[in-house]
Amino acid sequence: MITEVYAYEEAPHSYSASIFLVGPTPRGDEATSWRPEALKMIATVFNQVEIDSLAIAIFIPEVREGGVYRYLDQVEWEKKYLEMADALLVWVPRDMKTSLKGLTTNIEFGKYVDSGKLFYGRPEHADEIRYLDWLYSSTTTRTPATTLLQLTEEVLNDLQTHLAQCPQKIRQGGERWVPLTLWGNHFFQQWYQSQRRAGNQLVAAKVLWTFMIHKVDFLFSYALHVDVWIAAENRVKSNEFILSRPDISVVVAYWKHPTDWMESEVILIKEFRSPARTADGFVHELPGGSSFKEGDPLQLASHELYEETSLQFPATRFKYLGSKQIAATWSTHFADVYAIALEKAEMEAARELVQAGQTFGVAEDTEHTYVEICQLTEIGNLVDWSMEGMIYRALLSSE
Repeated sequence: MITEVYAYEEAPHSYSASIFLVGPTPRGDEATSWRPEALKMIATVFNQVEIDSLAIAIFIPEVREGGVYRYLDQVEWEKKYLEMADALLVWVPRDMKTSLKGLTTNIEFGKYVDSGKLFYGRPEHADEIRYLDWLYSSTTTRTPATTLLQLTEEVLNDLQTHLAQCPQKIRQGGERWVPLTLWGNHFFQQWYQSQRRAGNQLVAAKVLWTFMIHKVDFLFSYALHVDVWIAAENRVKSNEFILSRPDISVVVAYWKHPTDWMESEVILIKEFRSPARTADGFVHELPGGSSFKEGDPLQLASHELYEETSLQFPATRFKYLGSKQIAATWSTHFADVYAIALEKAEMEAARELVQAGQTFGVAEDTEHTYVEICQLTEIGNLVDWSMEGMIYRALLSSE
């Protein structure tokens, strides 16, 4: 089902996906709107792709026939639904001789071009579109569509792909403010489903920024301002945002001293990380990495340790300690923690890596890691509070 929502009209309370038709709007009789044609194409393509029984809302920034154009209401309405829309279908049939100049379209294009939800096209004969072409191609992995039909197919196929990944196909109320690209994100759903289990509900949301890895079309991180109705307190909390990234896997590789617990040793890595507020500008932490890779968790832990230190041990030697949120007042991500108890000779072999000063890590991710070995008595001078807790948990688990 398709619902058309014209200027000043309210969106349906619930739907599966939404599209905003962005582009020049004729303000006189010398040009005709391209949007009626776009609506026909959307209806045609919608019936062809496999999104049956789903509800699509189309936001149309034109006054319904018989209505009166009101500038301030228009800009407020467009601002609201540009934010809410799951996809921005941007068609620019720019003609500098008519009112189809699309000057406002340029601003909207620039604001949302790196959002992951903008799809752009223009006819071959369109005026003054060279910069839009360049910015779109250099910011995204897509190229400009040259026909309205091609652009429509791109938009609906993308919505279909994201809907297929969503456990909940219909959003309602405040959930509609979460773009489909984010709604289907595994890490967003982990956060939101934990809120739902507590009886809480999204009242509103606004994407503050997203960080896309465009070469693999992967949403790595985002910040989302949220208004949440808290069931236990019967109130709305609206002054916070959530920061999210993939969960991580962390490895505590240690040698436990046979008589003096505090003389036990732990393998750390030293790596430059931009947020560091340390004396040397480096972060000193446990080996690990993002845990969105598929495979046996123990084998992945073994791989993470090898990747950042070159130390390789069978997966069977690793022990899973559990999963916890690291900074619950700031970020939604969890850490899965693994431990491996080393023999004295194995720790001595690791010490040779420290003395050699070799660097490890994934070069294409600009990752340079150095192996360090730290005695438990000094661990608090190097690692952060979360890492210190993981280390003590690992040593206590060996009792």
